[in-house]
Amino acid sequence: MRNKWTKVLMSAMSASLLLTGASSAAMAKAKAAPQPVVLKVLYMSQQGYSTAVLNKMGAEFHKEHPNVTIEFTYLPYPQLHSAILTSAAAPVAQYDVVLSDLIWTGEFAAKGYTVALNNYIRQYIKNPKGIPQSVWNGLSVGGKVMAMPFLANFQNFYYNKKMLAEAGFKSGPKTMAQWLHQMQVLKAKHIVQYPYEDSWLQAEGLVCDYVRTAGEFGNGNLFNAKGQPIMNQGAALKALEWMRMLYKDGLANPNSLAADEPTAANAFASGQAAFNTNWTFVTGIMNNKSESKIVGQGVVSGFPVAPGTNRATLSASISGFQGLAIAANTPASLKPWAWKWIQFATSPAVQAQHLHSEWPIWSSVATSPQEKHLNPWYKVYQQNLNAVYNRPAVSNYLTVSSIIQQYVHEAIGGTIPVKTAANDMVQQIESLPK
Repeated sequence: MRNKWTKVLMSAMSASLLLTGASSAAMAKAKAAPQPVVLKVLYMSQQGYSTAVLNKMGAEFHKEHPNVTIEFTYLPYPQLHSAILTSAAAPVAQYDVVLSDLIWTGEFAAKGYTVALNNYIRQYIKNPKGIPQSVWNGLSVGGKVMAMPFLANFQNFYYNKKMLAEAGFKSGPKTMAQWLHQMQVLKAKHIVQYPYEDSWLQAEGLVCDYVRTAGEFGNGNLFNAKGQPIMNQGAALKALEWMRMLYKDGLANPNSLAADEPTAANAFASGQAAFNTNWTFVTGIMNNKSESKIVGQGVVSGFPVAPGTNRATLSASISGFQGLAIAANTPASLKPWAWKWIQFATSPAVQAQHLHSEWPIWSSVATSPQEKHLNPWYKVYQQNLNAVYNRPAVSNYLTVSSIIQQYVHEAIGGTIPVKTAANDMVQQIESLPK
């Protein structure tokens, strides 16, 4: 999972030179840019950095380069993928720079929708090791870096220390067995009817929770080194059995099967659950007096893990990384400017200005006095970031994901026995066209 940076960056370097077109001459020409330039950027409208923050970044870039205008298009996340594919099919890109989710990395690389950025990074990023390797891994495939890291989202483990204290526990769980015991005691003592709530709606978030839970049992990789699905064995099977058990025993709220991430977060913030596993946005919600009934009670923690596993990280999380990518059919004259915008928006200086919005990708910013002041849980954030598993980097990911969503959802609800669901999931994926 943690390949050395030099191996990732230098692999296929000669090929990426052709893909990026980032010659020194082109960049020099971009510096001059005598003619007005309009750079079209596609971003999402409801998550990550807000539209106001992006517009501010664009205005600051325009001040540095008065002849360059950033023209943003904001779409809801579910519409991004199809918009990128439509743009990729056009003779000239409708969007020069696109927000690329890590789950599309394999597809975009295989189909040539975006260009590898290795050569740009080699020439213009002075300290690539300043970004955690786990983040680079999520946006790279086959030695090619397909997007420059922009959003370093991942999940944290949240618990209500007041509820745990009422149940007789001085701290949160470190192992899966401890977590199970705490949930059982909380329920038996009627401190909370359903100790845990998660986002198990049949959607992408369910895949994230499944991968993370498999990681808590020691291996969140759903495919082996040969590219074969392994959901019917080992940690992945244990994860499915665990999720089913929590639902069947009333430890997880049955509403979880219809809940998305904000719904689960609100249940935790309203005091309806003692535990929540969710993205970093929950930290802000649980301490916001206008949104939360548990201000001062919520704790951000590493994830409980099975004994003998994850010894290096003592946690196991799931990544939600996103990056900025250059469309392959962006005109050659605009590619250098596309990179200039990406380098600007992802720079430590710019990210340091927006610490209220997102966890920074740069370790130097993440450990800065400003971040420490804003986020007392910054060490836990770093622990979980270093413990992430990525969803499978396969070219047909959206189809694979839909299969996983279906069978995991049915297994949790008991519509299909766990082992049958796991076997059927593997069989369905193996039968997909290669």
